[in-house]
Amino acid sequence: MDFSAPQPRRRPALLSWRTIVLFAVTLAILIGACVFFFLHSRATIDRLVKDRLRNEAAIAALQFTGEELMDIQSPEDMLSPEFGNLVWRLQDIRARSPGVRFAYIMRKTENPEILEFVIDADALSSLEELDRNRNGSVDIDEEPGLPGDPYLVSDIPSLRNDAFNGPTTDPGITRDQWGYLFSGYAPIRDQQGNAVAVLGIDILAEDYADIVQSIFSMQALLLILFGGVLVIFSVVGSIWRHRSNEMDNLDAERRWLLQLVLHQVGTPLTIFKWGVESLQEMLPNLPESAQNEVKENMLIMEDGVSRLQHVAEVLLAADRIQEGSMKVSEERVSFRSIVDATVAGISPRLAKRAQQIVVDMEEDVSLTLDRRLLSGVLRELLDNAMTYSPRNGIITIHVNQHNKQIEVSVIDHGAGIPHEDLRRVFERFSRGSNAGTFDPNGTGVGLYIAKGIVERFGGKIAVHSMEGDGTTVTFTLPIR
Repeated sequence: MDFSAPQPRRRPALLSWRTIVLFAVTLAILIGACVFFFLHSRATIDRLVKDRLRNEAAIAALQFTGEELMDIQSPEDMLSPEFGNLVWRLQDIRARSPGVRFAYIMRKTENPEILEFVIDADALSSLEELDRNRNGSVDIDEEPGLPGDPYLVSDIPSLRNDAFNGPTTDPGITRDQWGYLFSGYAPIRDQQGNAVAVLGIDILAEDYADIVQSIFSMQALLLILFGGVLVIFSVVGSIWRHRSNEMDNLDAERRWLLQLVLHQVGTPLTIFKWGVESLQEMLPNLPESAQNEVKENMLIMEDGVSRLQHVAEVLLAADRIQEGSMKVSEERVSFRSIVDATVAGISPRLAKRAQQIVVDMEEDVSLTLDRRLLSGVLRELLDNAMTYSPRNGIITIHVNQHNKQIEVSVIDHGAGIPHEDLRRVFERFSRGSNAGTFDPNGTGVGLYIAKGIVERFGGKIAVHSMEGDGTTVTFTLPIR
């Protein structure tokens, strides 16, 4: 037996080294996850705000034409009714766009570093209206831009090039005499598709920062860091709810902007149509020497009306697809008849471009779907193929059947799509970076609409392309 003094019992360690390591790893994961979601959420909201400004500017620019800006050259032109109408339209755009402080139109000068104002939404405002800080005088940051006033763009690269090529935004905050601003731009084009001016809308830098930072606060970050796993899941859910709400708000603004465009375009279109019809009736009564000139002008007017109708139709179709309210009237149709009718409808344009369509289809197939919508999909793909193919080019429609579905490919050997743009071709308002060279008036929603229709029929659509070597767009539909 051992009669030696008993050894004192050791108190168990409160934390083993394994527990400490696990705690440290868990804390590191929490911190990393928190930082990731914080930065990712801010970047996402930042992108959404930029998309909102870019889309608002793009749709607003469609309300103006290059021709109506030609007569506005100097402050003396501010007395004309046309100038007042243009200012009113800019004010209406600003009033209906939450957060927008300034709206204006500028054009290029002989100096690439300087643009000049054409119209400012505040150009006809009273001194009391311009005096926002109520100090009894109009400060330099409250003065409007008058026709012909110069604007230095050497520090704003977006206004030097990108804004005249397509809708864009500033990469970050810019500063001028009106303060720290974040801006969106879109080109205004003439009847030939040339960018003759740029429309800009600005929000103040503090408003922009509030929008971005309000989505994910630092307090929420601290709760995640010290609240544990339960809190981090709660905050992640909160982030997604905030993002969803912000996207809903942006979507509501988009729908309103679309309604505004359709309203603004609809009335002039009707007036133009009546005008063309009246000219058509009056044509036989005109002197023969004037008839040719009137016919040429009528063709220009008809082309302009057609382009505006196309913009309105594709925007409305895109909105219906986004809301899931697209109307479908299913019937039993022959796919061959749809192909033949669609090709016949575009034959004048084919002849004009000396292009040819080859249909590779062994046997006809019957489908149960909406003839009008499917014809629209095929028409969109063929229009793209014609636009981006050279004269005398050959476009192939290849059709085959397998596994109870039909596979349709539209193949061209034209310009192709840059590799970095392929992942975005089915997004709204998305175009290849080389698209403006061939079609400066494209809307960027054609493939988005085609994808929505094909998926509505239970099919899939994909694109394969190589820049300079052509494009193949393939969609499948179930045979029912």
